[in-house]
Amino acid sequence: MNNKTLRYLTISLALIFCVGQRTALADDIVNITVNTSSLPVVPGSEIVFELTDGSGIGDANNTATLSGFGLGGGLAGGVDTINSTGGFSPSSSLGSAVSMTDSSFLNLFGQFLTPGNSLSFTLDLTTNLDAGGTPDQFSMYIFDPNGIPIATTDPTLLDSLLTINLDAPNPTSNNYVPTLLTVTPVPEPSSLLLIVLGFASLGLLRRRVRLSD
Repeated sequence: MNNKTLRYLTISLALIFCVGQRTALADDIVNITVNTSSLPVVPGSEIVFELTDGSGIGDANNTATLSGFGLGGGLAGGVDTINSTGGFSPSSSLGSAVSMTDSSFLNLFGQFLTPGNSLSFTLDLTTNLDAGGTPDQFSMYIFDPNGIPIATTDPTLLDSLLTINLDAPNPTSNNYVPTLLTVTPVPEPSSLLLIVLGFASLGLLRRRVRLSD
């Protein structure tokens, strides 16, 4: 192997390494679907999203963006101003998108709805780790018109349907009602593009090596 070949291979390996590093830092993106057909088809049910700050000081180092809502024939009601507090965007709505930041210890967004057959959306979570060792946490709940949460196996007894502790670049989704709720990981588009570009560049460099030998 001559020096020129070695130099090209070194550049190629560095490029692939950088692509891998970028991929590891990608957001955690999942599609979530909840079977809401068993809920009473009357106004007054409510979905609540919660983002807590593990540091306890509201450092605003993580965000949750929920978009692409499908109500399965249901109807969105008004925002619950009592159960909406902290770092949520005032423009948040099931009709468009919900944006939350952990700028307070407890950040909540609640909205009433008349259930349809299902509720679906895409959740995009940043995964920055808190220095203190206690991770930020995302949770979601659904309450019936009587204010009673859907019963789940949540070990905290708070009846969360889903909880995600932001303790790793690819955190585990804790699904406490697998018979009703499905969570499907979504590949991060920019990371996939970087991988393709990385390998395309490697092929180009190998071709230049062959031509130069």
